[in-house]
Amino acid sequence: MRTFNIFSLLTLLVLLTAAPALALSDSQQKEFDRIMNLSMADLTGEASELLEKKYPDEDWDQWKFPQYVFTNESVEVGYMIAVKQPRLIEKFNCYCFCDAMGHKSLLDCFVKKGFFGQKYDDHAANCNICYGQAMMAFLWAELGATDDTIKAGFDKKFARLLQQQQQK
Repeated sequence: MRTFNIFSLLTLLVLLTAAPALALSDSQQKEFDRIMNLSMADLTGEASELLEKKYPDEDWDQWKFPQYVFTNESVEVGYMIAVKQPRLIEKFNCYCFCDAMGHKSLLDCFVKKGFFGQKYDDHAANCNICYGQAMMAFLWAELGATDDTIKAGFDKKFARLLQQQQQK
């Protein structure tokens, strides 16, 4: 019985010390929520500013984006995030339900498998959910949000879409 109590106490101690690392501070949570509710224009502006700050000397021409990437600034910023932060956006499902097209992650909306040959997918160019998610994930990660927190944010943001999909 004594071992159980010590084990329980150690488990509780580990959970209590890990919990603060998973949670956002009040100010971070407020910023997280603000980002979630930005208009597409404002989301694009903030993500574009962050790209410029993080990659000021980036030669974007080296990525040889296809013409459809340049249809509007939001699409362009989404693809820029995809090439600079592929490991971030591949961690999340896309909420436009493109898994029916064989997509396994949000990254698949922007690039085809075997990305290192710079093979792009045009799906994200036509889907504001895809490029919007990429921008939110990028801004949230910079804020210090964990992958679980980002996923929870997406679940909240797209709750109505999830409900509609489940009703089908």
